[in-house]
Amino acid sequence: MHRIAGICALLFVCPTWPLAAQDTVGVHAVRPSVTTCLNVRVAPEPDAAVVRCLVAGVRVAADSSVPFWRRITMPGGERGWAAKRFLEPLPGVALDADATGPDRWLEIHIVDVGQGDGIWIATPDDGVAGNGRFDGRNVIIDGGPYGSDASNPMLAYLRERAYEGAVIDALIVTHPHNDHFPGAQGILRHFDVLAYYDPGYPKDGVVYDAFLTLVDRERVDGRPIAIHRGSVDELGALDWGSEIDAAFLYSYPGTPDGLGSGSTLENNASVVLRVQYGDHVFLFMGDAEGKDRDQGAEEARYVERMLLDAYPAAYLKATVLKLAHHGSETSSTLPFIDAVNPDVIIVSSGIKPYGPRYLPDESTLARCCAHNPAVRTYRTDRNDRRGAPTRDAVDRDHIVIRTNGRVLQIIAYDRGAELAEGVARCG
Repeated sequence: MHRIAGICALLFVCPTWPLAAQDTVGVHAVRPSVTTCLNVRVAPEPDAAVVRCLVAGVRVAADSSVPFWRRITMPGGERGWAAKRFLEPLPGVALDADATGPDRWLEIHIVDVGQGDGIWIATPDDGVAGNGRFDGRNVIIDGGPYGSDASNPMLAYLRERAYEGAVIDALIVTHPHNDHFPGAQGILRHFDVLAYYDPGYPKDGVVYDAFLTLVDRERVDGRPIAIHRGSVDELGALDWGSEIDAAFLYSYPGTPDGLGSGSTLENNASVVLRVQYGDHVFLFMGDAEGKDRDQGAEEARYVERMLLDAYPAAYLKATVLKLAHHGSETSSTLPFIDAVNPDVIIVSSGIKPYGPRYLPDESTLARCCAHNPAVRTYRTDRNDRRGAPTRDAVDRDHIVIRTNGRVLQIIAYDRGAELAEGVARCG
């Protein structure tokens, strides 16, 4: 049986992700902030049928979770799914379960937003309060190019999986180019963002100023959110649970020296994020560059040079590399590819023309293949027709990466349909 279909059959529901197994059953109570009652649904989807509505204070047993939702057993034994944010864990109260061992999955969703970046990271969740691990964090990196709710594919993807007002633990805007930040407006409008990060690049313009105003006005439970802007030191350390090693490797240092000019400079303001879970490392490069387009790839410049100088190659080594700048020729120099040495490369791109060019540049992919002929490539521009309207590239060619720290699974989609083999191989 197909792995996803098999899981769905066992659970009698078919969410996009399988359940996270737990070694304990946590006891929760419906939070006092629930003014009428908490809807319990037949599936972890905001439009799923309601089976019961629980008033504040009712205790339930939570035995499994997916991002934003917990599966609970209610008084009387009936099961269903409830929104995490309205369930309060009761520390020190737990029941033994029959699970033979934890199976905690980190998920990374590269959403097809057309020409741009939109990434959702969901960390494992054990449902146990206060243990400092497996906390079930949700992190968004960029939001794609479409700012209105009606046209925003990043928002649509999350709304299919999360309820209005769900908690986003961190929203990271890598830099202020208009194929990265506009879609984040919908995240701020429809979800409760607890912390915001950007490189603090001094971008001029009415649209970006309006976006920053939206960030500054964000409130959760009546309180301002945590806002972090600037260099790596100013962004600070990340705590996504003890099982996750997440760190900013680079951010705009506050000076343009050595970073080029114009669009190159803005790209080189990008936040670079490293995430490690178990055996696997994921490197998210934003649009950080390594050279000019007319320069050879033998020498690394700009952000790639800074990373190579600041960190040992062993620390930069990544299982999965999200190619910088949508796979542009200005990224992924030979010294940088050699240090990162990825097993998998991800390309988030569409069909927007840049003069006579489209991204990714084939020369960039060729460099990755020359370094490692076994490298696997996954792209969000699958079957996109160059020359078609730019919006046509938003056709649900999503990529979902899952790992329990040992096994790595990658699921590719073509127009929303899961592919049996979605990888592009060298040669």
